[in-house]
Amino acid sequence: MRSYRFYGVIPAEQRAWLDAVESRHLSKVLRLNIGDEVQIFDGQGQLAEAQVEQIARDGVQVRILQRSHIPPKTSGRVVLAVSMAKGERFEWLVEKCTELGADHIAAVQYHRTVKMGKQSALERWQKIALAAAKQSERVYLPTLSGPESFESAVHCFRQTYPNATLLYGDPEGQWLEPGAHSPERRDWIVCIGPEGGFSKEELALLRVLNAQPVRVNPHILRIETAAVAFTAVLSLYEHLTDAR
Repeated sequence: MRSYRFYGVIPAEQRAWLDAVESRHLSKVLRLNIGDEVQIFDGQGQLAEAQVEQIARDGVQVRILQRSHIPPKTSGRVVLAVSMAKGERFEWLVEKCTELGADHIAAVQYHRTVKMGKQSALERWQKIALAAAKQSERVYLPTLSGPESFESAVHCFRQTYPNATLLYGDPEGQWLEPGAHSPERRDWIVCIGPEGGFSKEELALLRVLNAQPVRVNPHILRIETAAVAFTAVLSLYEHLTDAR
């Protein structure tokens, strides 16, 4: 039987307390009881099998039964530099790309991106990513960043992922074949522009950086659809590569 998974700090001690949000979800929503077994993950590779030991007004205490640590990826990471989209569309993108295994999602303000205002929704996206990670049983949370300019995002990514293969969505580009684009095991940075397309300046910068124009579908895709499609293809490729 699948164990319910909760987010929290996994201490060196044998017992841990869940925070108010996770405690409420465990006791009020899922209605778990003392003695039920659950999983705790910290979003940074730590995973613990635990048992509910105390349900109190101020929180839930669990007893750690077993711990494990999954090493972080050092290659094959999927990084999205994706144009902002209005409201629920970008939230849906964060949820689905987290479920599919995206490692970094950056909200980018391309030259032709529809203006969204100055207020960042980063905190909201982080909550959505956390819920998606719990549902899909990820042990690492994706990195979320932005909104930021295209130039800033690319500069940051080239420093953080120096050996990455840089791709950008282009309906007239070559078909995405990960093994052909990068025969060596590398990270992937995918630039997904706004529905108005990349500007001349952005295309010029992409060419200077030796970015490869690629497509995953014969049709014109919306921002969130393209992000999901690229993440699915690249995640599957990395999974099959690991399985060989």
